[in-house]
Amino acid sequence: MRKKNRFLSGWNLVLLIVCVVLSLALLSFLVWNHQAERKETERLKKEAAAEGIFPVSFEEERPETELGESREDEESEDIQGESPEEEALAQAKGIACWGDEFFRGEEAQENSYRVALEEKLTENGYDLEVVGKTLSGASTLSMMKMAGVPEEEIEAYISEHQEGAGGAELPVTEVGTRDLTQEQMTRTEAEYIPVLFMGYYGGWNKDPQELIEQQTKILETFVGNQEQFVIVGVRPMDGSVGQEEFDRAMEAAWGEHYLSAASVTTQNVATRTGQQEIGEAIYEKLVELAYIQKESI
Repeated sequence: MRKKNRFLSGWNLVLLIVCVVLSLALLSFLVWNHQAERKETERLKKEAAAEGIFPVSFEEERPETELGESREDEESEDIQGESPEEEALAQAKGIACWGDEFFRGEEAQENSYRVALEEKLTENGYDLEVVGKTLSGASTLSMMKMAGVPEEEIEAYISEHQEGAGGAELPVTEVGTRDLTQEQMTRTEAEYIPVLFMGYYGGWNKDPQELIEQQTKILETFVGNQEQFVIVGVRPMDGSVGQEEFDRAMEAAWGEHYLSAASVTTQNVATRTGQQEIGEAIYEKLVELAYIQKESI
């Protein structure tokens, strides 16, 4: 029994020695790794400084404040911490909804996607004005007129539509524009983030590429950051262009800016439920693209 205890005691001593050796080896490795990382960091900083990428000196060389932090570093973070996109967001004044309206009068005040969007923004703490520049039953030609697109450009589209028809009678939405009031023609939201939801009533000769051109012309009338916008797509009411073809063209042109109404609605876009779903989807798109922030007003 004593021999067995001596045997076990010997093994315990060996294990203890091995543990101590391993601990020392691990400690040495950690010290070496820390020093190696520090040298590599310094090397990268020097290379970056030589290229002008890291224009300020290293931390250990900067004057220290009472809190042990570099005043230059704080100022550098203040300057570099705000991206151009965030700076543009801080200047945003509101959301401008342009295009088709599916309700008239008081019904529009209750059922329009514009109302749903405004309610969603308010619920989530955003203080942004939502302006409606929408028309019920009007063509995209009328939308361009309301945006201030030159009359000769609109007339050029009408002439192309008539020539393409070869004398056949065309819907009024393809060959004319609506009479608009002075209030409708007045622009107060040219610096807002535009949401374009147009095309349901026609005016673009059943050609998605022409619709894209017309959308571009309206976007160009906004004097703010023209990189920030949302395009909501809905195929024409007469079904002359298929949904798949329509979405494919819009997605190719607008990329992440595009939101297909068909993909976010469970009912027809001209119903209250459909409009509610579209308003909520626009809100989600604005958040996804980081176009809105609660400090923007």
